[in-house]
Amino acid sequence: MVRVRFAPSPTGYLHVGGARTALFNWLYARHTGGTFILRIEDTDKERSTDASIDEILASLTWLGIDWDEYYRQTDRTDAHLEAAELLMSKGLAYEHEGAWWFRVPTEGQTVVGDELLGDVSYPNDQLKDFAIRRSDGSFLYNFVVVVDDADMGITHIIRGDEHLNNTPKQILLYRGLDRPVPRFLHVPLILGEDRSRLSKRHGDTAVLEYRDRGYLPEALVNFIVRLGWSHGDDEVFSRDELTELFTLEGINKSAAVFEEAKLRWLNQQHLKRADLDRLVDLVEPHVLTRGNVSEEMWGEADLDRLKTGADLLRDRSHTLGDLGWAMEMLFPVPLVAQDEIEITDAQAELLGGLAEILPDVEPFTPDRIETAIRDGLAARGAKLKDIALACRIAVTGRKAGPGLFDILSPIGPDLVAERLLGFAEGKAG
Repeated sequence: MVRVRFAPSPTGYLHVGGARTALFNWLYARHTGGTFILRIEDTDKERSTDASIDEILASLTWLGIDWDEYYRQTDRTDAHLEAAELLMSKGLAYEHEGAWWFRVPTEGQTVVGDELLGDVSYPNDQLKDFAIRRSDGSFLYNFVVVVDDADMGITHIIRGDEHLNNTPKQILLYRGLDRPVPRFLHVPLILGEDRSRLSKRHGDTAVLEYRDRGYLPEALVNFIVRLGWSHGDDEVFSRDELTELFTLEGINKSAAVFEEAKLRWLNQQHLKRADLDRLVDLVEPHVLTRGNVSEEMWGEADLDRLKTGADLLRDRSHTLGDLGWAMEMLFPVPLVAQDEIEITDAQAELLGGLAEILPDVEPFTPDRIETAIRDGLAARGAKLKDIALACRIAVTGRKAGPGLFDILSPIGPDLVAERLLGFAEGKAG
């Protein structure tokens, strides 16, 4: 059975690179029916913090990554000591200046059999003896990671290729402990758009910051998994689809490039797919945080009206922040116009006339609205094309958007009339 793990150090937030490692392991476990282990590698006592552990757990939970087993490395000190003493008893380790050192063979070579890179050979005479235990009794990374992986029966180690140079040392430790060597797969680095190593200036920031910026977790998961994995030319995947399709063979040998525009596009696609009840819940804080719509106003709004508005406006929104800004048009707050237009006195008069008849439309549905507007214009010798753009900007502040009659419906008759009249009076000559 497949047993994989994600083993972050709690010395900071979970970033994109770490999230990708977690996702690749999690998806492989879920695809194969295996076990996904979360192990917090907190042996660096000076830098590890409980706050970082909490943020890592919160980030994984938001991404929808659950775990079957959970460990903290510092809880396994007895197992580390037992393994170190075994190496000492076999003459494979020795003490020098209080520290314990692993004795590297001076002849032959150590071959890393990598599932992606193939065989990578390291001459043993180029590997130096390395410490496994400090003089203060604490253990070092290369040693404890092997002991933990061996004891937990890890079958596959999927991680970034920055760990590749550690792997020959770890293989020597497995052999010294008479434990089976797991299969390794080292994934190429993620690059920024300038082809340099991904950093915060490229967007490699805390996972939870993407949540706060209005990205959906399923969109970020989709985006991160595609940074190094592919399935044909497909771009948009649900979590279930990723679980079904993910294989190690789909991981690419070339480095992936982090493109913010691609993330925004993917988020837009997932906004279009999102369940409307969930979407309204998710967008609420992004509406309220702008400070124009109050909690009371939101709470009193008809849920069906909010769902209709969210459904109409999400197609042109890339983030929940975009959607939150757009949904302000559903409330009686000052409308921040994105676009402006000059109108004639005749157009202003037509808009004023519509403001008089629309409050009487019942029910205020797109079909009834269209009939009322067309009939009202016809009675004045005008057609829809004469005021359609002006009407849209007056009520929504935008030149483009959903169908005119569709978007007027959730805004409501009174607010539509108020905005039409206010626009007409403000533009009248």
